[in-house]
Amino acid sequence: MAYAFALEDRTLARGARRIALEQVGHALDQIDRPSLPQAEAVHEIRKCVKKLRALLRLLRPGLPHHAALDALLRDAAGRVGGLRDAAVLLDTLDALSPRGFPAIRAALAAAPILAPEAAEVALATCHADLVEARRALKKLKLAGEGDSVLEAGLAATLREAKTALREVLHDPDSPAIHTLRKRVKDHLYQSRLLIPLWPEMLEPHCAVADALGETLGLVNDIAVFTEALSRIDLPEAEREAALALARTRHDRLMLAALPRAARLFAGDPSDLAERWCAWWAIWQAEAG
Repeated sequence: MAYAFALEDRTLARGARRIALEQVGHALDQIDRPSLPQAEAVHEIRKCVKKLRALLRLLRPGLPHHAALDALLRDAAGRVGGLRDAAVLLDTLDALSPRGFPAIRAALAAAPILAPEAAEVALATCHADLVEARRALKKLKLAGEGDSVLEAGLAATLREAKTALREVLHDPDSPAIHTLRKRVKDHLYQSRLLIPLWPEMLEPHCAVADALGETLGLVNDIAVFTEALSRIDLPEAEREAALALARTRHDRLMLAALPRAARLFAGDPSDLAERWCAWWAIWQAEAG
């Protein structure tokens, strides 16, 4: 089924358990299919884990053991994080200069992130973490009323996003950019979970959040690229020229992202959470 609650779920807890098990099952399938290209498998695994963590963050007010489960999922995604870095670095270089910087391009292409044996270990460890998470998710229960948990979880994510946004507006080079990107993704996935409540309203909202998340993702890729250049032996002139282009691209992306983020997170988080939970009650009542 789609990554969204359904009327057939009947309760928030039952729907959350179904969605969580679908996502962890899909992630495990990527590792269990040896014919799947590794880069594609890693991308899907990481995406599933992000969706899972956003779902659990939404349920956090009713999940006493949220922190331990979230840490397990974070570690699972981290096991395979290095397997995507090489492609991200080259993609970022292409965005800055498709045919330029031959020394940087050669260095990035020649530097293996993980040896094949290490990649196998990373995927196997990730698999073990996901199996452990699946055992816990099968027993997922909520403490408290579903409506209250939903409202509190929505509001908490929005507050965290607004806090990170304020820090970034105060200091555009703040580490809070990374936090803002993660909270935007959380809000995007939490919004997608609720699209059935009122698709005409929530689908455009998700589209805005998705575009913002992609832009902030490119900002993060530039940070990874810049850090990588500091570790590679390069001609200094080429390094400085690439860093200048990276800074210009970073600034342009932030100029596009920040006004969109300010609009997306304008207002009191409690008001949005209360309104969406009212839609939840209407949606369920319509089904009888």
